[in-house]
Amino acid sequence: MTDAHHDGPIRIAYAIKSMEVGGSQTHLTHVLRLLDRDRFDPVLYCLTGEGVLMDQVRALGVPIVSPGVGAAFKGTGFMRRVAELSRSLRDHRVGIVHNYLLRANLVGSVSARLARVPIVLCSKRGCHERRGFELISAKIGNALADCVTVNADAVREFVHANEGCPRDKMVVIPSGVDTDRFQPLPPADFKAQIGVPADRRVVGIITRMRVRKGVEEFIRAMGETRAVHPNAHAVIVGEVALDDALTQLVSELGLGDHLTLLGRRNDIPQVLSAFDVFVLSSHDEGMSNAILEAMAMEKPVVATDVGGTGEVVQHGQSGVLVPPKDPHALAVAITDILGQPQRAAAMGGLGRRIVVDRFSARSMVRQMEHLYLQLAAQRGAARADRIRAAAA
Repeated sequence: MTDAHHDGPIRIAYAIKSMEVGGSQTHLTHVLRLLDRDRFDPVLYCLTGEGVLMDQVRALGVPIVSPGVGAAFKGTGFMRRVAELSRSLRDHRVGIVHNYLLRANLVGSVSARLARVPIVLCSKRGCHERRGFELISAKIGNALADCVTVNADAVREFVHANEGCPRDKMVVIPSGVDTDRFQPLPPADFKAQIGVPADRRVVGIITRMRVRKGVEEFIRAMGETRAVHPNAHAVIVGEVALDDALTQLVSELGLGDHLTLLGRRNDIPQVLSAFDVFVLSSHDEGMSNAILEAMAMEKPVVATDVGGTGEVVQHGQSGVLVPPKDPHALAVAITDILGQPQRAAAMGGLGRRIVVDRFSARSMVRQMEHLYLQLAAQRGAARADRIRAAAA
């Protein structure tokens, strides 16, 4: 298979605003690690040049380009980014551009079209309502793309309703996790490793945001849970700080000695091994990597029924789905699972099987590769038709 410019692997550029820790960035590191290098030659375009995951990308031997570092995403800064990215895409003889998240979907698509890149894709990985300038940006990116990838049926329907993107332009490729890294570990004192007494029942969330991820609802639910299970212990993983209001809430609920903030961690499999129940309390989601990782670790799940979560969790079998923004419903589900250890173990086992069968990173990347080759073949066929028509 060749690209539009030369024999050999197709040069494919992945564009994203930054490589800070996040679901899309983690997804992208899986893609760059597992992509078939005999058929594809990847390069990462990080628009800000920032992010702790950049080192992981470098370790994979993937070139990194940071066009327009320091420039804004509006006005003259936007034009600078577009000009530099377009020039670089031509210099690197890129055959495919795949953009991630709002800013790169716009900047990358405009730049790719100016550089006459043969194939352009945008991606959508969440149900985030766009308004004003963001909505205009999203629509421009969608219009310029040959295809828009989404990670759940729910995301496709949301993007169609919110941004007007045609359904037949979107392709669903579910999120995937590394099921080799995220698998049950040999027994160890994992609770001690995160500073929690061994007799506590650990209920935890993994998040980067306070509001949209439902941190307050989780804290309220844990206050209620402890009324039934006094040894329940809440754990929050991620860069979440408690403001004055949440600090007061924790005190009022008597959670001071039953709440641990772990901050950012690089040993998530070990952290999850300490959990008795994993919770997703989000207000909106696309398809959560964290929930897939927890299920791969055989953890029972309590999750808000938002976005693509219901496409992963089998309600009542691999976990329990509850309405968003409802601390009482969260508490009831957590309490029930903590009170039924055998049922919890069965949920965890089924969750692992679901992820291995349907949501592995390798399966995700193979689906992406198939889409790239399909789009390349379609473009080649279209070009051949134009040549035949001209000759006639």
